[in-house]
Amino acid sequence: MPKFSYEAKKGPKEVVSGTIEAPNQNAAVDKLTHMGYVPIRVFPEHAAPVKEKIPSRPTHRTAHPEGTVSIKVRARDITIFTEQLASLVKSRVPLLEAMKILHDQTDNINLKKIIDDIRKQIKDGKTLTQSLSKYPKVFPTLYVNMVNSGETGGILEKTLLRLADFRNKEEEVRAKIGSALAYPAFIILVGIGTIFVLLGFVIPRMATLFTEIGQSLPLPTKILLDISENVKSNWYWGLLVIVLVVVVLKRSNQEGKKEKEVIDRLKLKIPLVGGFIKESIIARFSRTLSLLIANGIPLFQAIKITIPTIENEIFKTELEQVHKGIVDGMSLEQSMKRSKWFPGFMSNMLAVGERGGSLEEALQEVATFYERNVDKTTTMMTSLIEPAIILVMGLVVGFIVFAMLLPIFQINLGMQ
Repeated sequence: MPKFSYEAKKGPKEVVSGTIEAPNQNAAVDKLTHMGYVPIRVFPEHAAPVKEKIPSRPTHRTAHPEGTVSIKVRARDITIFTEQLASLVKSRVPLLEAMKILHDQTDNINLKKIIDDIRKQIKDGKTLTQSLSKYPKVFPTLYVNMVNSGETGGILEKTLLRLADFRNKEEEVRAKIGSALAYPAFIILVGIGTIFVLLGFVIPRMATLFTEIGQSLPLPTKILLDISENVKSNWYWGLLVIVLVVVVLKRSNQEGKKEKEVIDRLKLKIPLVGGFIKESIIARFSRTLSLLIANGIPLFQAIKITIPTIENEIFKTELEQVHKGIVDGMSLEQSMKRSKWFPGFMSNMLAVGERGGSLEEALQEVATFYERNVDKTTTMMTSLIEPAIILVMGLVVGFIVFAMLLPIFQINLGMQ
């Protein structure tokens, strides 16, 4: 059987060389891949080394899809990808083979393309971190930095497991909030639809009946008929308002920093809702910072990585000041106490954690505490919102029914 000389990467920095038996050059490349190596050169023994890449193995430049910014993958699919990759790495499956397995079993077309490209980049000598960083819309800065620390420290398996656990907890919090708001949203939609049908279709037909009778109508009925006529003749204005609201909401996410600060500050001052938003931000920040510190990332760098994950501009600005304070030599507790937005409970817990050398555990406790508060607030808000919505919808529908039945009662009384 022919022998081939090779040079291959065994790790991020280590390069090995030797000979291998295989039927042909491509088979030799595949054999090295299964051994966990990343081939650099493979050529027949006693032949001159070939400097070019193997023709059948395109480089990452040609394989890398254009316009990766537009590629989108569901967050849940990335979480599953992370869990499965962690399991494969834990089982000592070579990274290239793990990527091939994940490519074959994923159903998401976009993710399949990305995994295939990542595999080709790794085969061309790139690290997993470098490959993931090509897709910032899919793998955010936090994700890439975590993987980088795992690769550098030789704990990629633990890092991926922590990332998967972190993402699962975030999705669980979002799911709780979403499920709590789903029922009130459903009631509002059904109520609005019912009122629209009554005003646009039922009431105009009854108005015709009242006109034919020629009897004077009571004030509530006149008001209702005027509203119905306006809805029927000016419905497109309502549609225009809905479109404008959607446009304004989209533009609010693209506003400049100053405009977003004003909007975010107003959000934090809304009774009940402001506290809910604040506690959600603190819980997310604490959980993220704990994850980064557990992975060995220095505190000042961990805070810098965490800042882009916060959506509120007020807290972003405050965290930038906290980061500056730590760089200047202050403790995390001292930096946070300078801000009015971080509660005393949080800074006191972090002080205990810093002095006891258990900052990671202190951050986890803070995150758990505020996540529980968010759950309680969500439950309380739902219990208040649901009866309020039902009451308002009941009053509106009740007024419509009363206004339509009142003339009928007057007709009956007149006949008697």
